[in-house]
Amino acid sequence: MTEFLNKINQLDSEIDNQSVHEQVQIVNQMISFTKQKKIMPLAPKKLGFLPDEIEAIYFQVAANKKKKVRIINQLLNSVRQFLSIKYGIWSLPNLATAKLIKDYFQIDQALEIMAGNACWAKALTEVGIETIATDSLEWAKTSLTGNNPYMAVKNYDAPKAIKKFATAQLIICSWAPNFTKSDLLAIKAWQKYNPQSHLLFIGEKNGATNSMAFWQEVKFNYSQKLDKINQSFKSYDFINEQIFEIKHEI
Repeated sequence: MTEFLNKINQLDSEIDNQSVHEQVQIVNQMISFTKQKKIMPLAPKKLGFLPDEIEAIYFQVAANKKKKVRIINQLLNSVRQFLSIKYGIWSLPNLATAKLIKDYFQIDQALEIMAGNACWAKALTEVGIETIATDSLEWAKTSLTGNNPYMAVKNYDAPKAIKKFATAQLIICSWAPNFTKSDLLAIKAWQKYNPQSHLLFIGEKNGATNSMAFWQEVKFNYSQKLDKINQSFKSYDFINEQIFEIKHEI
């Protein structure tokens, strides 16, 4: 997958367009932070060009570069896929969002469930929240990226983790799978063992993450503070990734 980065930088050099160059710089920064297991200070700007933006670039480049513009646009729209395959990262946290979570919810302790490589746990830790990362680690048995977490991950599935670490003030889960009901099982455990805490899910509504039943049955909290958190966490691609707070209903 190193070919991905080489290809995008090569095309950037060949196209020689400022708009393209600015986006490729963002991609290089994203990958550099991820490679070093560092958390970006801010959410990256949106990648990829809309049809009218592509047309504008066509007017700025030579005719023989138009195909290369189309190809690099495809690559810009594939960065999340690259990060997931190469580093096991589906959701890219940033410190500004993590700090808002800490400040708005007034928390000092957190638990990440279904943590994968624990990049969200790392982000929360870096803004001063004592965070425990947990995962069943089933996915890591078949993925080489599972051997390279941002921080130590304890081997617990979500319900067991919620029961064991019931003093957590915040429980967070990013990109729960859309082919199981592990998200609903987590909510059930939260309602039973730690309903006084805040429960956040990060994902795409009716899209790439979580079970269909989750989006149909679960009730969410909507607030100005959550809106501000999400403003700091704007998605960098066509996936409308957001942070959702589960309502305290038992």
